[in-house]
Amino acid sequence: MTSAQVKPLRRRFMSSTGVIVWSLLAACASFPEAPAPQGAAAVPAPVLKAGQYWEYAVRDAYTGAARGVYHYTIVRADAERIVVDVTRDGERIDAHVYAPGWNGVEQPLTNLQRFRYDPPFPAYEFPLYPGKSWRRVVRASDPATGKTYRVHVHASVGGWRRVRVPAGEFDALEVTRYVYAGNAEFFTLQEEIMQRDWYTPLLGYVAVSEGNSSHIDTSRSGGGRGRPLRVRGDWLIAELVHYSL
Repeated sequence: MTSAQVKPLRRRFMSSTGVIVWSLLAACASFPEAPAPQGAAAVPAPVLKAGQYWEYAVRDAYTGAARGVYHYTIVRADAERIVVDVTRDGERIDAHVYAPGWNGVEQPLTNLQRFRYDPPFPAYEFPLYPGKSWRRVVRASDPATGKTYRVHVHASVGGWRRVRVPAGEFDALEVTRYVYAGNAEFFTLQEEIMQRDWYTPLLGYVAVSEGNSSHIDTSRSGGGRGRPLRVRGDWLIAELVHYSL
C-alpha cells in the first residue's frame, strides 16, 4: 500500500557507505513484536465499501518535520476496482486506483511518478500470515511519457505487532517490500525502494506506513576512493489519526 507515497520535495545525497546508516535508521518506525491475537489465523482480503476513510499524519523520518495530513476516502469499491480520493490538508491532490486486495492499478511509486501497472502492483497477496513471501515482476507505464519499466517486488510478512498511533492501538502484521523500479537511464541506476506497512485486519488497511528510496549516480563521486554517489529520496512515515469503518 502506498499511504505515504507522495511526491518528493527534495533529494538528499549520501556516499555509498551511507547505505549502512540508512538501513539502521529504518528501525525508527519499528514496533515491539507481540504474540498473535487470540484465535488469529491467516488474514483474508478486506471487504471494502464506498465511504470508508483513513486519515494519516505524515512526517519526515530524517528531520521529524510534519509533511501534512493525508485523507484517503473510498469512492468506488466493487469486484473490479477500488478508487480512492486523496487529499492533503483538505485539498484534493490525486485519486489512486487499486485492484481488490489493495494492489495498485494506477498510483505513484515511492518517490517516483505515477504509473499504471500490469498486472497490478503486488503490495499484498492475501491471505496474509507470518512468514509468507512473494516475488513478482510487473510492467509499469508512465502515462505522461509512455515509457515502460520492469518493476521487481520482493515482499515478506513479519510477525504480529501491537502498534500505537494517534487513532489508538491495533494488532498488525508487518509487511515489508523491497522494490527495484527498473528505471535506470544513462548514468543513473534504478531506484531501490523500501516500503513497510503495518497492516491491521480491523481497519482493512494500515495503521502505519513508511517508504524510502535511493539510487546511484555513476557520473558523480561521493563515497571516497572514486565510489559513485548514492542519492536518497524522501523517507516518509504515515500514522493513522482518524478512520471510519
